Amino acid sequence: MNDKVKKIFHISIVSFFVILFFGGILTELGFIKNPPSWPPNIFMLLGSLIILIFSEKKLFIFLLIAGVVGFIYELIGVKSGLLFGNYHYTDVFNIKLFTIPIVMISAWIIILNFTLSFIENIQKKYFILVGAIIMVVVDLLIDPVAVHGLNIWEWDNSGKYYGIPSHNFLGWFLLSITILIPFQFINYRITLLSRLLSIMVLGFFSIIGFINNIYLASFIGTFTLSLNILLLYKNSVQK
Repeated sequence: MNDKVKKIFHISIVSFFVILFFGGILTELGFIKNPPSWPPNIFMLLGSLIILIFSEKKLFIFLLIAGVVGFIYELIGVKSGLLFGNYHYTDVFNIKLFTIPIVMISAWIIILNFTLSFIENIQKKYFILVGAIIMVVVDLLIDPVAVHGLNIWEWDNSGKYYGIPSHNFLGWFLLSITILIPFQFINYRITLLSRLLSIMVLGFFSIIGFINNIYLASFIGTFTLSLNILLLYKNSVQK
């Protein structure tokens, strides 16, 4: 693929992602009636694909492996209830393997990429702990919106935070540590575009949360996204 064709391809997939981003928001606001079932799948798949495409080779491989490992965690979690609590997926993401949406691979890649952009310049001794905390903070946004706003999955038992069992956040923290460990041993750089893509996906969840009156989760998400953007600005000024 020559440079011109590659550039056209990159512009096309990023443009399509942006269209899906605004299409999802307009659908949630009620401006688009009876939307097809495929956009949620493509939105997440395309987001992770763009992140991978604009990552250096080593980071590409590590992110992809982490996404697959995350999918396996989801499979174990749904089948056993041990990792996150008892839950099951609906048909919002309707392309599944072993009852688990394939786009869960994409979700782990996007969340991990966002987290890595936060901690890429942090001292290694704090890397895993801070990264796992950020992953949990992101989950404080995603879980309530996914359940009460987008109806992506349903909990079979309840908890104090938007009905989400505390077990989920403990499991998420511990599993995030295992996901982050390999990244402590490689040098990586999150590109501007892949960082912005992960910010957009999480921003989408924040917006959907506000639309559905899930205010606390959306404020947590907005605050976290703002910190990431401020950190990006600070790093760009220093350079």
